[in-house]
Amino acid sequence: MGKYRVIDTDTHVIEPPDLWTERLPKSWGNDRLHVRWDEKAQADLWFFGDEPLKAAWQWANWGWEGKGEVHDGSGPTRQSEAHPATYDPKARVAFMDEQGFEMQVLYPNLAGFDWKPFVQHPNRELAAAHLSAYNDFQLEWVQQYPGRFIPMMVVPYWDVKRTVKEIERLADAGFGGIVTTGAPQEHGQPPLSSRKWDPIWKACEEAGLSVSFHTASGDFRQLMDRHEDDELSGGALVVRDGPHIYLANANHVADLLMSGIMARFPNLQFASVESGIGWAPFVLEALDKRFEKNGVHKSNPEFGGMLPSDFFKRQMNVNFWFEELDDYHIDRLSLRPLLFETDFPHPTGFHRPTLEENIELVFGNQSEEVRRAILWENPARLYRKALEKQGVPLALDLPSAA
Repeated sequence: MGKYRVIDTDTHVIEPPDLWTERLPKSWGNDRLHVRWDEKAQADLWFFGDEPLKAAWQWANWGWEGKGEVHDGSGPTRQSEAHPATYDPKARVAFMDEQGFEMQVLYPNLAGFDWKPFVQHPNRELAAAHLSAYNDFQLEWVQQYPGRFIPMMVVPYWDVKRTVKEIERLADAGFGGIVTTGAPQEHGQPPLSSRKWDPIWKACEEAGLSVSFHTASGDFRQLMDRHEDDELSGGALVVRDGPHIYLANANHVADLLMSGIMARFPNLQFASVESGIGWAPFVLEALDKRFEKNGVHKSNPEFGGMLPSDFFKRQMNVNFWFEELDDYHIDRLSLRPLLFETDFPHPTGFHRPTLEENIELVFGNQSEEVRRAILWENPARLYRKALEKQGVPLALDLPSAA
């Protein structure tokens, strides 16, 4: 490995085309998620029944030779154009060894990244079965290469009983946590502040699993709506979309901090994933100042004298990948919530050719103590249960996340 032990806290698996057709009943036919070539799009697309969802390989950008360093939203059109490390565990581990990653946290590229096709599917059994099959697929990666991957569980969050059942099924399987939405109201569900979701938080807390809001976990299609008179295109359009999507997570975190969830479940850890850290000091200051000015403690005693920023420092985690870490971030957020990611293999990720260069890009003049805390100690604490399940030596006496 390299100079540091590194847990990359946000990477993606580009789902192979047989993921669901091989794991779900053949009698379901095209009701299983499947890939087929689309003449109009001139690309492989994922289909749910006859409904096209998204390009199958568009975000498998690492190692793609089609456009070099130009990121205009395009990507491989078929599997043969995609680098095997984007979808194959053996190739991924080879890439990790070459670069110096000890472990990577696995987030989906379809299931759990785009909730709408599952939330709105008319057959609840079928939708939930797809998510369970994806979880089993991730465990196959872990079982082939123990100690290299931290899988994240996708859940049919809109169905609380099914979600709790899935958490209980996989509580001790080695997952780092669940992936859910920070904006259920954008899918026609009650907002985070609803007590409807409390059984999910309770199940996660009891299982020692974290809760991740990955960027674009709401109805991100709204953020990417195109106006007929919009004259932007190509790379400029993709660049503009980026902050819209990242900053949506700032709203989700604000909702979470004011929801009372963290007060009711003080040992539950949350993560805002692939949304950076620059927005967080402003959001915390805005919340704290208005919290005090409006006397929220008087009307909401469950906060127990704590400010939103106190809950953030105790139970929130945020990762970053292109911003240069400044002493200001550490001063305002504290060191504990900060995590490092690459967003491999998506087009926004891995801004330098090597892991070492990416580390230097974001850590600048930060001390060895800060680097080791963010690259290893913080994520190892957050995902301690998953690491212990896989027999990963922690090398440090790390206290619990709480």
